[in-house]
Amino acid sequence: MLKKLLPATWWSRVIWIAVTYIVAADFLPTLLLVIINSVGYLPYSDRPGPGWQMPHLPTGQELGFFAGFALLLLTPTAIYALAFAAAGLALGFCRLPHWALRAISAPPAFLAAGVLMAGVGWYIAIAAVGPYIAAGCAVVWALFVFPALVPRMTRGLPMAARLALPIALGVGGTYLLLMPLLPDSALTNAKVEVIKKDAAGTELSNLDLSYVGPAIGQQAKGPGKYVPLYWMKFTTDDRNQVRVLLVIDDDQPAPHVFVLPRTGDVIYRQSQGKWTQERTGGSSSKLSLELSPDPSGGVQVHIKGPCCSSLSEHFAPGR
Repeated sequence: MLKKLLPATWWSRVIWIAVTYIVAADFLPTLLLVIINSVGYLPYSDRPGPGWQMPHLPTGQELGFFAGFALLLLTPTAIYALAFAAAGLALGFCRLPHWALRAISAPPAFLAAGVLMAGVGWYIAIAAVGPYIAAGCAVVWALFVFPALVPRMTRGLPMAARLALPIALGVGGTYLLLMPLLPDSALTNAKVEVIKKDAAGTELSNLDLSYVGPAIGQQAKGPGKYVPLYWMKFTTDDRNQVRVLLVIDDDQPAPHVFVLPRTGDVIYRQSQGKWTQERTGGSSSKLSLELSPDPSGGVQVHIKGPCCSSLSEHFAPGR
């Protein structure tokens, strides 16, 4: 009986994959949020914040609010729905059993709906229950609706392609959805110190470089006396750690952009107006330091790239 209700043509099934995904990832979760709100739990708001309230029937204003949110969620959900529709069409040529279609579609459906609800829900300060509901509805869709709608093409792909394509779609789709949620390994946490040659300073071998670490002080070489000009510390969402020492041997700092490594100790030295790298660290990160002279005789340092969770900087006393 159920099979008779399903669309017969492949193109209609592909359309219904997109339509039902929109219902499962957008309209159904929004309807459930309305019910939860009526039961007595406010599932959004930054002030006073999500929490329990008196049970009540939804007002016209509340229904209008949730309808507007569903429309806001519709566009990005439709984009993902088209991706699932295209995947369903491709899987139709693989002629897979329903259990395999469920295994392939459930993880990306769960992630896509949860990320969509969390991302768009940021505008209304949605509670955690919103993304979980959307992800759960999408999983139910992937387990029961999607396998039934995938068309079964009369001409199948060669056996090797039947195995490779589903794996590529399932693993690739899941990875692309997980990737933005993972820490960026190309970021780094950094401690930076800038020192400058000065006759009234301290011998480099005796200069206190504990801010960037004692090890880097042992690696810094060169005759002359130096004074500290500037210290910086910043953190990112990754665990990589780099320590940077900038040594200025000239009277005036020269502007330069330093591409930071991800880890290790790195020393840059300016001599005769040119910067050279005396000690290199690991592979390059996505962060750079832009150094420029300051009118007061010191330096200004700016971070270029996706930073930071926290940032602190200090200038030498009396600069």
